[in-house]
Amino acid sequence: MKKILWMTIACVFLFSNSALAHTGLESSTPDQGSTVIEKLDEITLTFLTKIEETSSFTVTNSADELVEVDGITVNDNILTGNVKESMENGAYQINWKIIGADGHPIEGVIDFVLDAPEEVEAVEPTTQQTDAVEPNESSTEEIETTVAADNEEEESSNSPVGIIIVLVILVALAAWWMARRNKK
Repeated sequence: MKKILWMTIACVFLFSNSALAHTGLESSTPDQGSTVIEKLDEITLTFLTKIEETSSFTVTNSADELVEVDGITVNDNILTGNVKESMENGAYQINWKIIGADGHPIEGVIDFVLDAPEEVEAVEPTTQQTDAVEPNESSTEEIETTVAADNEEEESSNSPVGIIIVLVILVALAAWWMARRNKK
């Protein structure tokens, strides 16, 4: 009997994280924290499991203005959308909201910087010089800090649930064992 109890406790501890796991972001184009050096026409988010058709995302610039995204589609675990207009260089956020295969709503943020060469029309040569726009280092650090805090929140939110489940199972097993012991 003790062996069964110990095996049950071991299984709960070993497999509780996978049982509580939700669909997560596997990869994205553009990647989290990346600098995109070419024109961005399509955004692709790939998740670990299949996602529901109601899943979507929005794109905002550093001034928190929406960038138009057209044709957002879901194909199994891939969420894609086409950027409707040409985006200016600067910092952007992709705010995604999905419903995973397990039915749980999940959301996240992907930060990236666009630093693509600007399209230049054929113009007669002039003597004016233009300076290249460089991404703001403080905004990049701010973005990294926000992402780290979001990741910590997501990881810590699963811990109390797992502990509660383990405690409920242990209390049930202890009650069963005590009831059986009192019958003898």
